Amino acid sequence: MNIQILDNWLREYIKTEATPQQIAEYVSCCGPSFENVEKLENDYLYDIEITTNRVDCMSVIGIAKECAAILPQFGIETKFLEPKYQNPKTDSKSHKIFVSDLETNARRIIAVVLSGIKNKKTPDWMKKRLEASGIRSLNAIIDITNYVMLEVGHPTHVFDYDKLKTKNIIFRKSKKGERITTLDDKTHTLLGGDIVIDNGTGEIIDLPGIMGAKNSAISDHTETIVFFINNNDEVQIRKTSMSLAIRTVAATLNEKGVDPELAYKALLRGIELYQKIAKAKITSEIFDHYPNPYKPKKLNITKEFIDQRIGVKIQSEKISKVLQSLGFGIKLEKNNLEITIPSSRARDIEIAEDIVEEIARIYGYHNIPSILPTGSIPEDIDSPLFKFEKRIREILSRLGGYEVYTSSLVDPSMVNSANALKLKNPLGEEGQYLRTSLIPSLIKATDQNKAVSHEYFLYEIANVYHPKKKGLPDEILKLGIIFVNYEYRKAKGILEAFFQKLNIKFSFKFIDNNKLEIEVENEIAGEIIIDLKKKLISCEFDISILRNHFKMYTSYKPTSKYPAQTEDYTFEIPKNVKVGDLINKMYKISKLIKDIKLKDIYKDNYTFTVTYHDQTKTLTDKQVAKIRNILLSKLQKAFGVNQK
Repeated sequence: MNIQILDNWLREYIKTEATPQQIAEYVSCCGPSFENVEKLENDYLYDIEITTNRVDCMSVIGIAKECAAILPQFGIETKFLEPKYQNPKTDSKSHKIFVSDLETNARRIIAVVLSGIKNKKTPDWMKKRLEASGIRSLNAIIDITNYVMLEVGHPTHVFDYDKLKTKNIIFRKSKKGERITTLDDKTHTLLGGDIVIDNGTGEIIDLPGIMGAKNSAISDHTETIVFFINNNDEVQIRKTSMSLAIRTVAATLNEKGVDPELAYKALLRGIELYQKIAKAKITSEIFDHYPNPYKPKKLNITKEFIDQRIGVKIQSEKISKVLQSLGFGIKLEKNNLEITIPSSRARDIEIAEDIVEEIARIYGYHNIPSILPTGSIPEDIDSPLFKFEKRIREILSRLGGYEVYTSSLVDPSMVNSANALKLKNPLGEEGQYLRTSLIPSLIKATDQNKAVSHEYFLYEIANVYHPKKKGLPDEILKLGIIFVNYEYRKAKGILEAFFQKLNIKFSFKFIDNNKLEIEVENEIAGEIIIDLKKKLISCEFDISILRNHFKMYTSYKPTSKYPAQTEDYTFEIPKNVKVGDLINKMYKISKLIKDIKLKDIYKDNYTFTVTYHDQTKTLTDKQVAKIRNILLSKLQKAFGVNQK
């Protein structure tokens, strides 16, 4: 996830002489990656990439803490300016709000009523910061929630108090088929089991942590709001967000597991801004449901363990200083460290090695000496399947093919839905099913290359998925090939060359005019489909069958000392006769016929080169003539061919 923040916003929480360029360069060496620093009027905009496990850095304050820990390692004194939030005083208790959690097991829920809102205009400084961060400014009531989320790192929300019919906010699980119209005016049908907020009448008014509903939205007439913060199960939020295709900044944060300890800080910061900008007053008690407050986790680790893992010896005082700068508690006794993990890092710091990683990155990987490993170079793991796949790729590429990679997820038009597995939560219509064949994907690839008029062929090696009654589907490794603008005989010749290179004995079996099967020792290895209208010839083979019959080497046959004789014959062949059947018949006429090649075609006339050979002697002209006469006679009787 990338976040964008302005330099002057960041400097509200750090005191440093570092330039924007130095901040970006040095922090990138040891922490979040600053992808870009852009001059923006009298300010600088940082574009920062945050890894998924570091949700604590997905805010201005989170980045400020990283800067305060990292910049001093490069000789730039930097201090984190801890925000000082004041506990607010309640102006009155004239408004009531009832919050209950029936079945969602929320980690934390906070709510307060703010009324007397007199200003809905967002100040320019806030608007500039929000828009630089990629969030459109709407009005002060909405903008403050987004501002707090970006600054503190915990999403917040507001309801129009007057639109809450019963003044109840009830957390529950949705029922299958329930509907909600969200703030973007889109109506969604819920799958069931989603975390929702009910207004006490059965009506859904919010998808907490994702997006609010239109029926409780802020309007131009809103004067009283419920400022609301919740911290729920990130797994369920992710499922709901993906199933409904609602991807908001709040959902992206919440699905990564935001620290519930931040919720109250976000509340205090939000109240402070509403009082300052909107002139709001607190007119209810602050509701704070926090059933299981964070109990600090502790890890015990020795200095020897740290030194061994990093590869250099770092002083204990240095280790303590590094960890304290990151918010860890340290208790040092001789060479043993007891480390208390802050709530913000509770999810990604689990084992002692995680602590070592934190020390190493702040110490600086560039400060760790590079030493080549000793000993012999490990041998590659022998994988016969990978070697066989590599051989197939080499053969097909040398024969002129282009390898492609297509998605295993396909749209309904590319599968028989009765025989394919459908995803419960597809990302879109084009990826609803797991494919059962490679051919539709290859055809789609050719459609994307319609501008190519010359002949070419594509191939792919990938799994297809055949569903079973129970359990996971069968994953079958297949080879798919598609020939574009090829004559059938040329495509067939490439397939014959492919099988010959694999030293596999094969035969073609005609099913009908548009379909053939390829048999390998009485086992069907694949099929060929011919589409004359689209000028496509597609094939699909089972890799396991090919591999079972593959031979690395053929048996050696010594060169004969006796010469062979070759003759060319031209036959006029009836249209209903298959050339393959004719050639097979010719081989059966005599064991001395060793090779037959189709040399030329002109209309219905086919010229063959026939090779005669005997391993034990030199054939005479009379012997060859005798075989020739039998050959011509039997071909004429069997197929009605005439010699030209």
